[in-house]
Amino acid sequence: MTFRFSYGRIAHVLLWCGLAVASLGVSIPKIYSGITEYPLLSTGPLHTCDSYLRFTTGKSGASKDLISIFQSMTASKRIIIFTRKDDAFSSGLGMTTAYLASPHLVRLFEINGTHPDSELLKMNPDEVAAVVFCRMNRPNWLPSGKVFGSGLEVVPIPEKVRR
Repeated sequence: MTFRFSYGRIAHVLLWCGLAVASLGVSIPKIYSGITEYPLLSTGPLHTCDSYLRFTTGKSGASKDLISIFQSMTASKRIIIFTRKDDAFSSGLGMTTAYLASPHLVRLFEINGTHPDSELLKMNPDEVAAVVFCRMNRPNWLPSGKVFGSGLEVVPIPEKVRR
């Protein structure tokens, strides 16, 4: 087997080596910045959830606040969570919120766009404890809820007053 010397092969190898070095040169500073700005140090039982919520919403210590909101609601009613299909952070927020909503039953809706009006109108409000919006707009006709940084809002659904 003989090896042929070719300028085309050398140029090809140099091109890919240059792209790899450029990729590392751009990525390493960003990774380092992310690690130093949002360290995953164990600071308590909810450190992973708190770190993720701080990263996605900018709000620190949101896990305990979310848990206390959900604990104040009737456990037999559902928590409805809306996420966007085209947004991975929205899905992550929805899953994290669903985890923190325990022991409530949770229903996740992944929708196109940022307006869940049609899905909300189909729901029976007597079966819902709260509606959570992950990186999407709350309909104007729904009362405002508790906002956690940017992108997360929990709207409690009040129980009907019985006479």
